[in-house]
Amino acid sequence: MDPFFQAISLFRRRNYDECIEICNLLLQQQQPQQQHQGRAWELKMRAMTRRVYIDEIEADDGIVVDDPLETIPATAKPGTSFGGTATAAGMRRKTAGTAGRPRTSATGRLITGVSRPGTMNARPLTSRLGNSTARLATATAAHQRLNSAQNIRLGTASMYAYGDPNGPLLHLSRFHAAQFAHKDTFNKPLFEYLYYHEGDIEKALQLCDAVINLRKLAVDWWWHAQKGRCLLALNKGKLAEEYFKQSLSQMPHPETILLLSKTYTKLKRPEDALKLLEAASTDRFPNEISLMTQQARIQEHIGNIGGSVKMYRDIVGLDPIHTEALACIAVHYFYNNQPETALLYYRRILSMGAHSAELYCNIALCCLYGGQLDLVLYCFHRSIRLATTNEQKADVWYNMSFVALTTGDINMARRCLRLCVSYDGSHGAALNNLAVLATRTGQYHKVKSYLVAAKTAAPDCEEINRNILLIEKYQ
Repeated sequence: MDPFFQAISLFRRRNYDECIEICNLLLQQQQPQQQHQGRAWELKMRAMTRRVYIDEIEADDGIVVDDPLETIPATAKPGTSFGGTATAAGMRRKTAGTAGRPRTSATGRLITGVSRPGTMNARPLTSRLGNSTARLATATAAHQRLNSAQNIRLGTASMYAYGDPNGPLLHLSRFHAAQFAHKDTFNKPLFEYLYYHEGDIEKALQLCDAVINLRKLAVDWWWHAQKGRCLLALNKGKLAEEYFKQSLSQMPHPETILLLSKTYTKLKRPEDALKLLEAASTDRFPNEISLMTQQARIQEHIGNIGGSVKMYRDIVGLDPIHTEALACIAVHYFYNNQPETALLYYRRILSMGAHSAELYCNIALCCLYGGQLDLVLYCFHRSIRLATTNEQKADVWYNMSFVALTTGDINMARRCLRLCVSYDGSHGAALNNLAVLATRTGQYHKVKSYLVAAKTAAPDCEEINRNILLIEKYQ
């Protein structure tokens, strides 16, 4: 087989590393001609892009307002804010169904079944003095953040690096967007390479501007969407909104709708995002899973847990193997004191072939609170064996401490919490619970030190602050 077509076959089968190796061999050859090398260079660029590609719609749940002239009222209207305010019906649901459910420390939103890249580092705290609460781990394996911004030093004199397989593919210091604006078959993969692989948003934006200025009225809808994407990445939400709307007027596309809804969430306008997604789901894209998933996430962020769970159930009705929907429904049932029902959803995820430390930890907690004690330690042991990071190991040992508390083994609970702190010294919930256990033995000098360390790790946790006030009051 011709090496170039073999590289194409590997690219289609997503064997990107092998595809890049063959392209490197082709680029090192003196023969064939420059045209063949150009095709291999383009294929290598596409393979390098797909190897690090992530959908940024899944990433960054943070709220950013870029325009300093925009005024945001101090008190949001009910149901329109990400700060936890909800409607009257939503407040009733929150009181009845989400009491004791942990929130992320970064954004304050209720913890869900799947941790997305923007909230992976947030740590929910739920421990109370004398009444500690276990927490479910989140499934992060399917939504890992990939580092797409790779800084490469540029060294050779040519714009293209054909001969050196270890060198840069493109010398960005000599990049001129006008040179590629007229190459219709090449400029789109070049944009993706600049945006996803190099992480150079400015250069990608320059290429968008060059293409739009060249074509003017005949510009493709795709370029307006990509310019909005770049502006959104640069925290210029209002300008991005204009280009997304212009792209939708030319060609309604689900990805553009999702990007515009993300723009609205960054501008603290969840109502507009929900209206946009609902209209698109009703008129042009009925039963589109990605649009329904985004609606469920936004409902969850504004505190409407009932509406979010209903949307996730509709998603499961259309796609019975949708992992995020199944996990979020399971979390909802767990925190509504229905661990047996949550266990059914987690077992369905397990039957789909998902084996992770978080999943087995959640199953163990459901078995613990559902009375199936014979499976608890087995699931925790599987979770410990599958845990690869210190954060995962800390969470598993933290949750194992509740097994010891349930059986009344205080010494084992203390050892589990100490193991948790040994893996993660900034685990505020474990430090707080160590303080709780120290009160039972009257070691109040340790209580104060544990609480001070917990407050340093999680300064905004209400439970830790309340415990500090209680200790200061009774000492």
